[in-house]
Amino acid sequence: MIQLYLLSVAYLVFSALLILVDSYRRKLSFMIKVKSRLREDSKRLNIYFAAGLLISLLNLFLPMSPGPAIIGDLVPSLSVLFMAFFFRLLYSEKNRERSDAYLAGKKQKVRKLGLFSLVIALIHFLFPHIVLL
Repeated sequence: MIQLYLLSVAYLVFSALLILVDSYRRKLSFMIKVKSRLREDSKRLNIYFAAGLLISLLNLFLPMSPGPAIIGDLVPSLSVLFMAFFFRLLYSEKNRERSDAYLAGKKQKVRKLGLFSLVIALIHFLFPHIVLL
């Protein structure tokens, strides 16, 4: 389904921009307010998490046309699922202090995760008929 394909690409790009806003604050200044709203409002975080789960599961079972009928595009689907859980655990209310400490100590690894997510989204967008297994 083409709609799920575009939703998964958009989710990956949006998640990558949310992660990279700390490293590239000046260039991604338009994402600062979005990040703070997602972090402060648990209802928005739950919606973002549920959307990630739904996109990931639907992308697994309804792949693009040449893909296998059961596993679909596995790498983009798993990366959407990982991003959903990453933001859910990182921005949850209970883990606020731990997440701040984690981000301060692992800034380079988190930046690489954001760039990796952006690369997956780019490959998934530029080559839609290639099954990423």
